[in-house]
Amino acid sequence: MPYFIRLVTFTEKGISDPSLSKSRSEEFKKEADNLGIKILAEYATLGRYDIVTIIEAPDIDTVVKLSMEQGKKGRTRVETLTAVPINEFEKIIS
Repeated sequence: MPYFIRLVTFTEKGISDPSLSKSRSEEFKKEADNLGIKILAEYATLGRYDIVTIIEAPDIDTVVKLSMEQGKKGRTRVETLTAVPINEFEKIIS
């Protein structure tokens, strides 16, 4: 399955009540799991992005669906990168 990196920033709505962060994270994990998306790692970060999540998903369509469902809530903005493991990348370019 392909890998993706989600770079998340909170909107004003998303940061307005930090006490809800844990329940929102659990909600995200449940939605991802229901779509067959595996969360490999998740980090809170300082700087341009608030959360960085590394996921494994069946395909790009599934990732788009998750991003749209999350986006409708208005709490985050997400930039998603396709990630290729370096050993696969090296095979492709050789």
